[in-house]
Amino acid sequence: MSVATIVVVIIIMLCVVSSLALRSGYIAWDRDKVGLPRFLSQTEVRLDELPDLAEALSRGLAPERYAALVFATPDRPSDEDAINIQMSVEDGKLGFDWVLLAPRNVKDREKFMAFAHAYGARPVARTMNGVSYLRVEDTDVVVFTTNVATEMYHLPPNASVGLVHEGFEWKGS
Repeated sequence: MSVATIVVVIIIMLCVVSSLALRSGYIAWDRDKVGLPRFLSQTEVRLDELPDLAEALSRGLAPERYAALVFATPDRPSDEDAINIQMSVEDGKLGFDWVLLAPRNVKDREKFMAFAHAYGARPVARTMNGVSYLRVEDTDVVVFTTNVATEMYHLPPNASVGLVHEGFEWKGS
């Protein structure tokens, strides 16, 4: 088999995997590493389960651990307008991340900053793997995460939201 044929087969395989992932999950690549992408499926978690989720996240042993929450809001219910927030562990410390990747997160950056400051939190701008985000560690992360969803975006306290996680075991997966 020629090199060109192998490249074409790899491209076709990646397209098929991408197509499947767009329907039921996400594809993750590690930057600066050679290897195949990973498929991360999406499940659900209720907002009132966030304390248990944070505990599981904190107990994980993987160097990269996060729990990304994905949800639409009552005023903009389209999946294209979904908010993406996450709890993650960096340098052994649990934090909240407002990732500036999804269009709605970028658009609502100032709204988030005002909410965080009113809450008494001080987001710190960071960049990892070429992605910018605002990190909050100076508050109760679980309460803050819940309040972003319930107070800032008006979800009910027991609402189910999408969950994509990596680096730890979660009972709902």
